[in-house]
Amino acid sequence: MNPMRSAILTALLLASGCRDWSKPVIPQDPELAALAKDAAPPTRDELHASASKLSKQGDARAALRALQRALAMQPADPQTEFLMAREYLALGERASALEFATLASLHDASPARAAACAPIMVAAGAPQRAASLIESALPAAGDAALRAPLLQELVAARSAAGEHDGSLAAARELVAAAPGAASQAILGDALLRAGQLADAEDAFRAGTAVDPRSTVCWNGLGTAALNRWIAGGKVDSSARARAVAAFEASLAVDGDQPKVVRLMASHGL
Repeated sequence: MNPMRSAILTALLLASGCRDWSKPVIPQDPELAALAKDAAPPTRDELHASASKLSKQGDARAALRALQRALAMQPADPQTEFLMAREYLALGERASALEFATLASLHDASPARAAACAPIMVAAGAPQRAASLIESALPAAGDAALRAPLLQELVAARSAAGEHDGSLAAARELVAAAPGAASQAILGDALLRAGQLADAEDAFRAGTAVDPRSTVCWNGLGTAALNRWIAGGKVDSSARARAVAAFEASLAVDGDQPKVVRLMASHGL
């Protein structure tokens, strides 16, 4: 036999010994190979988007898991901490909600972050902490656009803490900084909570003068007048008439207000 041919046959036999011919050769799918090569963990923003979707579906616990992954990727991220605080609050876990709202406000001391975190703190049972947070952020809020949301949350926090003088001071500052029906409604509500019913009527009435279609102000005006009528032993026919007129004006703007209708019926208005 030709020596060259013998060498080739030997090489082929050796190669065949390394090959398991019982198993078919499956060529690699290029698309699968590309997917495997390009696969990467989700980004922080993608995890936030996933958490938002899960939250809207009512699955706060799954949303939290996505946010915890995001926080592990980017520790001390105030936006992730804020979102976690909201989900904990939705689950009724107030201590954790308060913890993460506090962390978010520490890692981002901006007025906008304070305004966002304060209502979570109030809902978590710490209105005084919320008020302190807002007051620390107010000096950095130079214009009305930044101050108005802070003052609004300060009114709510002080009212929730039972600090009516502080609430009224913040409400009056809000009216001065951002005049309008919405601010008048906030002032009127603070006055109602403080038991200053006549002044509350005046504040709500001023709001209806600015915006005659403000159902919030009309309903507030009706509520203040109704409380004056009840507090006076239901003998002040003028207060009763003002309550009726205000509620009817509100229903004329928006007739789909079952709570107003029930309130009027329950008091025989």
